[in-house]
Amino acid sequence: MHRHLLPSLTSLIFLVVFSLALASGPQMLSIDSDLGRHLALGNYILDHRIIPTRDLFSHTLTGQPRPPYEWLSQILFAISHRVLGLDGVILFTSAIIASAFTLTFHFSAQNCRTPLIAFLLTLLAAGTASLHWLPRPHIMTFLLLAIWVGALEKLQRGEAIPIFVFPFIMLLWANLHGGFVYGILAWLAYFAGWLVDRWRKRADPQTGRQLLIIGITSLVASVLTPDLWHNWEAVLNNRSVFILSRTLETMPPDLTDPAILPFDLLLAIGIILFIFNRKFLRTSHLFLMTGFGLLALLMARNIPLFAIACTPIISGLAGGSMSNSRSWLKIEERFSNFNRQTTWNLPPLLLFSCTFAFFAVQHSRTNDSVFHYNPRVFPVEALIWLDKNPQAGYMFNEFNWGGYILEKTWPRYLVFLDSQSDFYGESLIREYDRAMSAQSGWQDILAKYDISWAIIQPKQPLAIALRDLGWNVAYQDGTAIILHNP
Repeated sequence: MHRHLLPSLTSLIFLVVFSLALASGPQMLSIDSDLGRHLALGNYILDHRIIPTRDLFSHTLTGQPRPPYEWLSQILFAISHRVLGLDGVILFTSAIIASAFTLTFHFSAQNCRTPLIAFLLTLLAAGTASLHWLPRPHIMTFLLLAIWVGALEKLQRGEAIPIFVFPFIMLLWANLHGGFVYGILAWLAYFAGWLVDRWRKRADPQTGRQLLIIGITSLVASVLTPDLWHNWEAVLNNRSVFILSRTLETMPPDLTDPAILPFDLLLAIGIILFIFNRKFLRTSHLFLMTGFGLLALLMARNIPLFAIACTPIISGLAGGSMSNSRSWLKIEERFSNFNRQTTWNLPPLLLFSCTFAFFAVQHSRTNDSVFHYNPRVFPVEALIWLDKNPQAGYMFNEFNWGGYILEKTWPRYLVFLDSQSDFYGESLIREYDRAMSAQSGWQDILAKYDISWAIIQPKQPLAIALRDLGWNVAYQDGTAIILHNP
């Protein structure tokens, strides 16, 4: 009887990934302040029942078009924050990430029929993706890409799946996160694979017709957003090398970085298995693995998408390679009892419920969260002071503090910019850099935007230059300094 109390491998994946994501909550809140901007927008939508399509947050680009391609995610984050504060945000984020890799395991196990291999590779995939576990709308792309590729795989195998499922997923995706374009790219890999196989007379015409319908209807669904096709413009418009080179996540990964090593291993396993199984590899799988592999090598933030999209394929190749190994099959046999409990969902539900209850009790007792923004990274104390000592005029602020400042002070204050660099554009970002580093012409930039006060890091060249110029130090701690023009 005790075996029936054991969690299945599917449940175990959820338990492990969920727990690891929760444990990384403090780190999630110490990377960037994008969450603050998303919460501010989500709260605005909930309060006003309006989805804004123009900038509300900056004094530099007020009223300029700002496509809301993440509005639905922003509502979900805002609701989770209203329920349990930052604990709710981390709980929601962890549940979405864990669900994404639970589905990745499910599809991997279907592909390889050797569940333990699928389990181990999914754990490696989760470790690969952990470098980009953040409370931001991109986690919705983790989940939807897993669903999307799994559905395409079922269609390719000839399993019955309603065609309307795909445009419905795309409709949600296009309103949750700009990563919907990766769904289109995945579809393109399967459709291109079908075309090649059809030319080689190895593909079913019916599958091709279904894929074509899916592609057309999904493209139509992708523009059914509050700003119509402008979400495509927003996603594809960020091509500035200068902007992309500003953050590690938009740069090519350093393959020697310890945080990248799980990706190195997963990619190496995929390449080796491809070489040894190239005669049996489906053309669509070749396109998918190559495409997402190149995307991951071009930009570090695409690494989790490679892990999610390609792990089921890598698992299938690994399962095929190990199916002739009697030793491995005996190991699989020993773990078969775990895999039989595929409908046993109580452990994940219990863990989620207990975690929710713990946070709820903590919130009701203290009216505070377990998780907090890191005061050594963000101007936590400075904004508490600012609330009691308001400043007049337009501010100049740190790039990575923009979202946090918006969450805590908007609409009282408008930021110079926040970390949505694709919206602000290369010209303004260059002006920001020139001012922050106190390069030639920095005073003209502050005058151009009528800056009356600044909240920046104390050791920035601009902070030193402003003090030398006679600006008053209104507040200072180890993280932030607030200066104003006398």
